[in-house]
Amino acid sequence: MNAATLNQVANLLGTTDKNVVFSAVLKTLVENGIAINVAFDHLFGEGAYKKFAGEVYHALRAKAA
Repeated sequence: MNAATLNQVANLLGTTDKNVVFSAVLKTLVENGIAINVAFDHLFGEGAYKKFAGEVYHALRAKAA
């Protein structure tokens, strides 16, 4: 997703908080039937969901050990 689109969302929400914008975009995409992994990759780039999921998995495994 390009910066111009994210800036439009930020303006509509009246915020400069990137976390709020990312959350709103992900929520909207998922509510409209887009799978979370597809929505995540659309927002952050191809392969981002797989990388993020792997990082979470390894962090949880390390914490459990």
